[in-house]
Amino acid sequence: MPKLALNPIQWMASDDGWLDPSKAPEPKELLSQIKEAGFDVVMSEVPAGWSVERYQALLGEVGLSLAPGYFPCRSDGRDGNEDTVVAAAAEVAHRQAELGLTEIGLGLGMTKEAPRVLNPGQAHDADPSRVEALTALIGRISDAMLAEGVRPCLHPHVGTWIESEEEGRAVLDAIEPARLGFLPDTGHLAWAGADVGRFVRDYAERIPFVHVKDCRLSVAAEGREKGWDYRRTVLAGLWTEPGRGELDLTGILGNLPGGFDGWLMVEVDRPDIADPYESAQVSARWMRGAF
Repeated sequence: MPKLALNPIQWMASDDGWLDPSKAPEPKELLSQIKEAGFDVVMSEVPAGWSVERYQALLGEVGLSLAPGYFPCRSDGRDGNEDTVVAAAAEVAHRQAELGLTEIGLGLGMTKEAPRVLNPGQAHDADPSRVEALTALIGRISDAMLAEGVRPCLHPHVGTWIESEEEGRAVLDAIEPARLGFLPDTGHLAWAGADVGRFVRDYAERIPFVHVKDCRLSVAAEGREKGWDYRRTVLAGLWTEPGRGELDLTGILGNLPGGFDGWLMVEVDRPDIADPYESAQVSARWMRGAF
């Protein structure tokens, strides 16, 4: 049976269509609200300045367990920052291992003025040589993380240089499953035009967890037609709580292996329901009914 988890980013949604972690409540209040909303598992993220031991103690007090965290690779594979990124990845993996986790999400970082943030979900400026360079870097990151006992899982994401289904498949096909898993995000893949169910089915055995995100593809289509950037598309109502959008989430996730016992991690980048706690409640209720 899958484990339901939450990445509590609805508390961080900012007025400009981005995420601002400073908007979240202090750690004990946030984790308590997550538990009260109906989730027993939260994405791993040690608060800044905290020790692993302090974080684990708070989780125990609140009654939450952990799902894998996330590492953003802030390099395109050919900008000279590769060594710094690999070292940072190893450090993050070490901390994940201290928390008892053996998997982590691996995506690319993005900024508000990045080319694909300005032209989202369209594989803007696609470049196979860039994908090759990123694949080489992701291979190095994989090896560094595996040395710490943690396997990274590729996470294609709108606004980054690994955005489309084609780009995701190229990386996954180049790096063997033992070194690189797959972390699909239902919303980001759909926005980028992927056949999400087929993509999940084709790499199902490499998926230890999924980011479950609902969206309105009609908003994404309008944004492409009118030339909206990432933030404008988000502010127009792209994201919503699971079951309130236009994705067939149960159909998509039905392509996971029978007996899948990994994590289904809800993400609501910008809630439809204004209050983040209520957004989490509605998400938990729908997920428990559906899965």
